[in-house]
Amino acid sequence: MQDDLYKEYMLAFRDRGFVGPVRLMSPETAQTLGQQLLAVSDQCPIWEKALATVDAEALRAAANPELLRIMRALIGDDVILWGASIVMRRPGDIHPWHCDIESAGLSGFVSAWIGLINIGPQSSLKLVPGSHRGATLQELAAREGISRGMRTDEAILRLAGSQDGKPEIVRAAPGDGEAILFDGRLWHGSENPGGTQRLSLLLQYARADIPVRIPDYQDFEWPFRFRDDVRPPVIAISGAADSSANHVVPAPTAIIERDVRPSAYRIDPNLSCRDGVAYESVPCFCGRTGSVEFMECHYTVLMPGHSPHLPHAHVDEEILVVMNGQAELVVPKSNRDETPDIFSASVGSAIYYPSYQFHTIRNVSEAPVSYAMIKWRSMAAPAGTKLNPQFLKASWVENERPRGRVAMTGIYEGATGFLAKLHAHISRIKPGAGYTAHRDDHDVAIFLIRGEIAIMGKKIIAPTIVFLPAGSLHDLQSVGPDTAKYLVWEFHRTVEGLAPSALLIDAAARSGAALPGGN
Repeated sequence: MQDDLYKEYMLAFRDRGFVGPVRLMSPETAQTLGQQLLAVSDQCPIWEKALATVDAEALRAAANPELLRIMRALIGDDVILWGASIVMRRPGDIHPWHCDIESAGLSGFVSAWIGLINIGPQSSLKLVPGSHRGATLQELAAREGISRGMRTDEAILRLAGSQDGKPEIVRAAPGDGEAILFDGRLWHGSENPGGTQRLSLLLQYARADIPVRIPDYQDFEWPFRFRDDVRPPVIAISGAADSSANHVVPAPTAIIERDVRPSAYRIDPNLSCRDGVAYESVPCFCGRTGSVEFMECHYTVLMPGHSPHLPHAHVDEEILVVMNGQAELVVPKSNRDETPDIFSASVGSAIYYPSYQFHTIRNVSEAPVSYAMIKWRSMAAPAGTKLNPQFLKASWVENERPRGRVAMTGIYEGATGFLAKLHAHISRIKPGAGYTAHRDDHDVAIFLIRGEIAIMGKKIIAPTIVFLPAGSLHDLQSVGPDTAKYLVWEFHRTVEGLAPSALLIDAAARSGAALPGGN
């Protein structure tokens, strides 16, 4: 009886290009797995699909016994796992129709799309049955001049009709803990029209003798291009793997540390990159906090005349603080915007980017620039809030004078797509002043721009990033000869009755009235 089931899978996969839904785990187990993997989803070396090569929990999910039995039935006993990645979609998100570039024109690839959190009929995969047997969607679309953003369902059916007399679109709607398995060549897309974030796990397998290459993600259109300078790490998930065909790596033995701890990271103001290197980034922390399932922080040194990347957008919300030097922040409305907003950003400037806001930074000065970034995402807060980028001028660093020994000026407070409240203020503390030890029920990031402070007896000198997860015991005193000046961001998970309004300002124009509480 069991053999008959796998024969059915083989026939369906051969003819239609997909099978499922297949139950792999309970909804409760799927939700727990989603929260665990979300906390470490940016720990991948080389590329974002390498999660299973660094985290044992991700590999355990990919080695699900039922999943591997189906894989062996579909592509043979020797199977490699070359991709494992967490996919979050916000309400209203659309993933355009496409074929997987890595498997374009090749049989022997299988992708498993597993629902983890908030997956259902309103948040589904869209598939064109049988489309894996013809030309790739991107190639046909290029012939017709249909770009990635123009691939409507109607356009897809018309293109599919040129290869198959009876094209159709099937909406595969697995639940949490269920999987859809499909040929990587199959035309597919997805949408999330519901009111909540959804989370899925994408696992990608191949027959062990097939070389897997990393696409050049600068352009998703036909003709496809691949990187020659690096090979993706793969794991022999079943049977044996050919090390001459792929970069085979051992399975991870440990689960990545998921909880972010209290920490401080000083940035050397004299940092510079090695000769011939445009920019270098230094990781600070990455993981789960008391407020969000995922938060990552790093700082980057950017050399004169360079930008780290073209304007790009991502699901994460993000803040950037210039810690040293003079930069320009470039904020286009889209990746084709020829007249983007440009903000001159010196030490102490900061900006908040909502999800999918295009952005980049460039160094137009004659000296290196250092900037710090924190990005985050979560499944907890109500989604849908859309705030514009909010920019803080650096004039507060020179112009703000504290009216009293401890002064704070509020500059931003509002709900975001992932937080019930994101709050920011600047603090100025005269030498010898400070506040006593306490615990906050929210995460706190402190960007020390000027002066010296002590937290729980540890001396910290500007420029420094300090992070205090929710519940961390901390005090703070200004211990240097000059007034300590720093920017504080607070990340709140739940707040009752908060109106989603926000404003960033030139803080020098504010009165400097103190806010309740203290950081």
